[in-house]
Amino acid sequence: MSKYDFIKQGNLLYWHDPDNGLSDGAYRVISAPENIEKDSTILIATASSEAEVLASELSPISTSRSHKDEFLRWKKEREAEGMEFFNCLSEVMDTESSLTVGDMVAFTNDFGVVFGPKEVLAFGKPWNGGRCVYIDSDAYWFPDRPDQLTILSKGGTV
Repeated sequence: MSKYDFIKQGNLLYWHDPDNGLSDGAYRVISAPENIEKDSTILIATASSEAEVLASELSPISTSRSHKDEFLRWKKEREAEGMEFFNCLSEVMDTESSLTVGDMVAFTNDFGVVFGPKEVLAFGKPWNGGRCVYIDSDAYWFPDRPDQLTILSKGGTV
């Protein structure tokens, strides 16, 4: 068992860019050697870029248990109180984004820590700096800003 067993083709990982964090973020592994050491070269990519990085610069993105059932109960209670929920980001703000319920995203908090993949569960009217996206997280009742989310896949599978 290797320290780098989490590095597998197709996995979503976090790259700690040694260039002052310039490109830190969630990346998918495109290719990796069979036996990985700390100085092995790994090809990673996002929808808009790719990079060859060292295995030692990568870390796993933790996932947690699903809170979708709790969210659905909470949502039903809020709807009974008159709160509205929507299925697309474009229904609540002017955007070019195609983000919809069921999409899988990576969430990056204000400190640069990435969590995911997480499922988009609903959208609400923007408030508090544009917060309007509800995702499957332990804080399912607190919406995230669209700029904190990176679409990993459309329709639910990563």
